[in-house]
Amino acid sequence: MLGNNELQTQDLINTMDEFLIIMDTNGIILHANQPWIDFCITHDESSCFWKTGANYFEQLKKKDKETEFQLIQQLLTNEINEQKQVEPFFMENGVTQWLQTKVKRILYPFEQTYAVIVCHKPVSPYAIQPLTAEIILESMTQGFILLDDQLQIVYINEIAEKLFHCQRRNIVGRELLEGFPKVADTSFYQNFKQALRENVVLEFIDYYKPLDTWFEVKACPLKTGGLALYFQDVTERKRTEVQLVESTYYDYLTGLPNRRLIIETAQSLIEQRKKFSVFHFNIDNLNYINAIHHFDTGERIMKNFAEELNGFSSKTCHVGRLDGNEFIILREVAPNEEMADIAEQMAEVFAHPVELKTSQKIHVSVSIGIACFPFDAQTLEELISCADIAMHEAKEVPGSFHSFFNPLMRTSYNRKSAIEKGLKGNLKENGFYYVLQPQVDGNTGQLVGAEVLSRWNHPEFGEISPPEFIQIAEESGEIFSLTSHLLVEVFTQIKEWQNRFGWNLKTAINMTPSLLSDPTFFDNFFELLECFKIPSHLIEIEITEQAELTYSSKTLENLLLCKSKGISIAIDDFGTGFSMISYLTHFPINKIKIDKSFVQKIGQNRKSEAVLTSLIHLAHSIECDLVAEGVETLEESLFLQENGCPVHQGYFYDKPLAPDAFERNYVQDFIKNKKMEELPYDHTSLIER
Repeated sequence: MLGNNELQTQDLINTMDEFLIIMDTNGIILHANQPWIDFCITHDESSCFWKTGANYFEQLKKKDKETEFQLIQQLLTNEINEQKQVEPFFMENGVTQWLQTKVKRILYPFEQTYAVIVCHKPVSPYAIQPLTAEIILESMTQGFILLDDQLQIVYINEIAEKLFHCQRRNIVGRELLEGFPKVADTSFYQNFKQALRENVVLEFIDYYKPLDTWFEVKACPLKTGGLALYFQDVTERKRTEVQLVESTYYDYLTGLPNRRLIIETAQSLIEQRKKFSVFHFNIDNLNYINAIHHFDTGERIMKNFAEELNGFSSKTCHVGRLDGNEFIILREVAPNEEMADIAEQMAEVFAHPVELKTSQKIHVSVSIGIACFPFDAQTLEELISCADIAMHEAKEVPGSFHSFFNPLMRTSYNRKSAIEKGLKGNLKENGFYYVLQPQVDGNTGQLVGAEVLSRWNHPEFGEISPPEFIQIAEESGEIFSLTSHLLVEVFTQIKEWQNRFGWNLKTAINMTPSLLSDPTFFDNFFELLECFKIPSHLIEIEITEQAELTYSSKTLENLLLCKSKGISIAIDDFGTGFSMISYLTHFPINKIKIDKSFVQKIGQNRKSEAVLTSLIHLAHSIECDLVAEGVETLEESLFLQENGCPVHQGYFYDKPLAPDAFERNYVQDFIKNKKMEELPYDHTSLIER
């Protein structure tokens, strides 16, 4: 509570016309009178300028009122006792009010401590001092220099002193070239002389090298003779403009011309009717490489090849980056020049391995599509499309390859584009589905598991082979959503069979290399298992044997995590790739699926049979389960059983079935079959079926 004396004092302060603020030595407002509060509220000023407890110093800094702040600091350090000043107060509502400010240090009786009292009084600037030319020039935000008709310096304001790092006492009265000798050979000096000679106002922006500064200059002849020069430092603005141009026309990562600039260049060549070729580069599998190595590997590769390709740049050869992992080169046709030879030279850039930060070297291949103007297309849009189509055709060939556009390619490209579009839509409505193929114990005829196989009955193309649409899904980045959709469908079915029939056999699901190295996908995978409450031991991941997977630390990390949760891991198509031993050595493999190419040669090729039996013995020696794929005859089934591989998958037992057919043929009899495990098994039943 305030005492009576304090209340009387504050009432008296509030009746004063002047604006008063009392604060402690830290700038905390102790009291502000009512006129100051009313003034701030009327002009939408922050309550922090008058509210008790607010920090007045912080508001001065926000308002850039450095002069008043320094004045108060001088009081607090006893440098002065009292000081006055007149300055503008720029308010939030756009009004400028000139205030005469008086600050004084006082003993605040109620707190028995020192305080600062600030007194503001509204005034007109003209009432303080006469409005002279010097006052106007010194209050300018521009640098100003006044020259006579002989280009002798008559006056220079304080801002110009700071801009040109000089002192007026040293240069006023001297000729311009004497005061600033380095201006002699610049366009500035020439423009000044022209403005004086022709009596015209000149405005220009130019770079002044001695000060490494861009100036916006206005040179105005005077009626009485002489020249008024106005200077504004626009260096930051010019830098921003340069950065804007660079971001608009140049790629941020490689520094090469970007899509916009390269397209404008191509359009210019077309308008000039110049013959030129478009080389459309696509670095193969860059997303996958980036996934299995450090996250910035892709950027390192792009920078490396951008530097190499830029070596082809010339007045007639323009190198740029389109998007992502794609480059483009526009090359004007030279006499007796073979585009195929040029393409091979460009592809040679990618023949050398890229060394990573880990000192590991990786090889990268590139697909190049080539289209020529005006032979392949008459417009830029068509020309770029032709090169893109040819590039996708080149991708069908393993390794680095180039392909020239051919009109017949368009049909294949349109098919691929339609499939890619379908992958982005509602997969179920677009005809995507799955089937299950049983895995059977040949000794007993009992079902031991099933493999999920994706299928697509496309609305336009009918049944599409899985290798075709899976590859397109990989390239387009849709494999994540495709596989996630499949998992939801399969898990829904498994949960239903669990509830109705007590299903507890493994279901194998194929996963592509890019998914195996994607931790985000596995987060989603585990969340789905948890959501559907599917026991982890009922799921098996099948990975295709591919050389690219070898030594992938991210893949190994994800597979080890799966194994720790009880998920089985199988190698599909084992024996067809290049890395059998690497797989078995580096990855936590539970099961080996022998490729059907070995099974089909049973009874036909003794060497193949020997390799097959060796694979079976290898699997047993490292305690891996075995499944033989593509079993189609009784002879194949018996051979495999006799040599220690009893679990089979293939048409001899059954074809892949839709979920409802699989349920009728296998799941409904699951409990009954388990009870009949002790009964002898007759192969003739399979032959009849």
